[in-house]
Amino acid sequence: MTEPRTDRRDFGRRWRLTGRRRFSEIHATKVRRESGPLLVYGMPNDVGHLRLGLSVGRRVGNAVARQKVKRRIREAFRHHRGDWPSGYDLLVVVRPHPGIPPTEYADHLGRTIEGIHQTWRRRTNPNEPESA
Repeated sequence: MTEPRTDRRDFGRRWRLTGRRRFSEIHATKVRRESGPLLVYGMPNDVGHLRLGLSVGRRVGNAVARQKVKRRIREAFRHHRGDWPSGYDLLVVVRPHPGIPPTEYADHLGRTIEGIHQTWRRRTNPNEPESA
């Protein structure tokens, strides 16, 4: 029998954002960034790590295509969440697009998360000088 991996990159309940109420709260903050096919809304949370919620509409494709997109975004999130600023709830809205690999989703997510982080930092510290 093999031992459980300690560096397991799961997507358990602690990493998920669920519920219409929470999605609505994040959407209402109007702090968003877009990159490629992703529109990402974000707001700080009290749990100290990133949480991800996905919204993939029917315009993206049939059920099989939508699930494939969700799997790829979750994979990108799992593998790169340690590289991004933590402490945010993210709502990712996916727009119609041709399929792309998880690495491209990771690039798009990284850009949007950094932008959301900068926006919230400016809101909480209005006197902080702009970074180049």
